[in-house]
Amino acid sequence: MTYPFNEGLELTAIGRLSSGTPFTPMVASDINADGARNDRAFIFDPASATDTGVANAMRRLMDRSASRIADCLRSQIGTVAGRNSCEGAWQPSLDFQVNYRPRAFRLDRRLMLSVTTVNFLGGLDQLINGQRNLQGWGGVRTGDPTLLYVRGFDPATERYVYQVNERFGAQRSGQGSVATPFQIGFQARYTIGPDRTRDLVRGAIAQRSAARFGGPGGGGGPGDFVARFERVLPNPITQILARKDSMALTDSQVVRLTTLRDSLDARNKRVSDVVRSEIEKAGANPDPGALFGALRPKLEEGRANARKAVAEAKSILTPFWAFHRFSNGVRVV
Repeated sequence: MTYPFNEGLELTAIGRLSSGTPFTPMVASDINADGARNDRAFIFDPASATDTGVANAMRRLMDRSASRIADCLRSQIGTVAGRNSCEGAWQPSLDFQVNYRPRAFRLDRRLMLSVTTVNFLGGLDQLINGQRNLQGWGGVRTGDPTLLYVRGFDPATERYVYQVNERFGAQRSGQGSVATPFQIGFQARYTIGPDRTRDLVRGAIAQRSAARFGGPGGGGGPGDFVARFERVLPNPITQILARKDSMALTDSQVVRLTTLRDSLDARNKRVSDVVRSEIEKAGANPDPGALFGALRPKLEEGRANARKAVAEAKSILTPFWAFHRFSNGVRVV
């Protein structure tokens, strides 16, 4: 979600809720001597395990663990654990980005200064609770997959002696836990050359104002806006069809591409109509920065439509052709 505070300043908040990461109960040793420490653990039954230490530890682990961990173990008692049979907890994340485009010093908003965060909730967790008492807020953490440690070998029974890791599945900081660190970044970006998206908005505002006051440039009408919009979001399928002879396209490919071109035109016309309506509703003296921020999602929708159309065109054309995207559309080589 992006919110423009005032001209040139905007805040973007990105929130996610991620499902738990699957993991496999493992033994922290190479017990089958294949050279890889990736052996799945046997899930001992607390009621029948001959090693009382293992039985008691498994009972405590199942009683004290989160239900998703306990259920994973109980469902596999007496068997070797299945791959990715356990799952971590759902985890939220929240990140912010603040952008500022100054108009002063003749920059005309071509310079964008950005402050971004990564794993903001994780940083908040560390700030409030401290490094030793983290609650696991934010950032994707992988649960501790080690269920068993090898503590020896019993030659009489020809079996390994195990110790149960009672922190199995734990997602807080500690052994076996991997967390995304909190980060903050600063970035500066300067636009060289024309910004066609911003020019579209400014040109439409200038055209409307000229028409209102009877000045020059006011006679473009809706057709001029459509031409401006097509320069910002050209139809890449039109460019492909313009090369149908050099590409030796079949009649079937031409028909399918023509349908795809018309479909993209229809989708982007709806986007164009919304953009023009928003510009008209903004009034005679709109705030360009706020208006641009409001229109950006629709313009991104238009770009997404073009990307989807290019992906469909790839399935229509023969594998020989490759696509190279440029700022003004798609070139076929």
